[in-house]
Amino acid sequence: MSFIIHFFLHTSPLIMYILVALILMLESAGVPITNNTLLLFTGALASLGHVNIGILMLTALGGSVAGAILAYLIGVYGGHAIITRLSLLFRIEELKILIVERWFQKSGMWMIFLSRMTPYVRPFACFPAGMARMPFARFLLAATTGSAIWCVIVPLIGWTLGNRWRLALHVFQYYPLPSLCAILCILFCYGFMIYQIKRSLARFSENEHVNRSTVSVAQTEEDAEQLISPVSQIQ
Repeated sequence: MSFIIHFFLHTSPLIMYILVALILMLESAGVPITNNTLLLFTGALASLGHVNIGILMLTALGGSVAGAILAYLIGVYGGHAIITRLSLLFRIEELKILIVERWFQKSGMWMIFLSRMTPYVRPFACFPAGMARMPFARFLLAATTGSAIWCVIVPLIGWTLGNRWRLALHVFQYYPLPSLCAILCILFCYGFMIYQIKRSLARFSENEHVNRSTVSVAQTEEDAEQLISPVSQIQ
């Protein structure tokens, strides 16, 4: 681990971006590599100025989505046979694959979305979508949305914690499901807050428009009265 940290500390940002994209692509295409450590650590490096946090997120997202698409295509053209070969090659328990397949049969698009943020099942979660010939547009939407959440939130956690990024890694490793639930809760609260802010601004804008209209009408009536008054005096 210390060798990897030393390597990333002394490599160029471009190579780091390429490695992040490549590793996330391989993981999403069936290679059982956990990306939690990589994203948290590179996020911490971004807090120290070694890499740009925005570019890091984009490269992670690109690699993750590319790997998901590759897994989908393997499922379409390779079927269950190639997935069995991959499980034997990487020593993946057949029970895990069976659980993922049943989860997909039950939840479909929602399974693809949630699996992009779920450790241990993420590497082989997109194969069933290809095997079932799930519409590609729906698959891409679910995979991209789930990947975007993961590839933004996790580096941000590392960026926020800085040198203490290992604390988050410990939580992800020992409490994966509670971590996922916490991320989803944070996103829900954030979305609800944005909705309330937009709603309040819309109401404020509407009230301002009504007030301006009322003032304009009152001003028009006052001007009309001023025009009528001299005429009345003449008569």
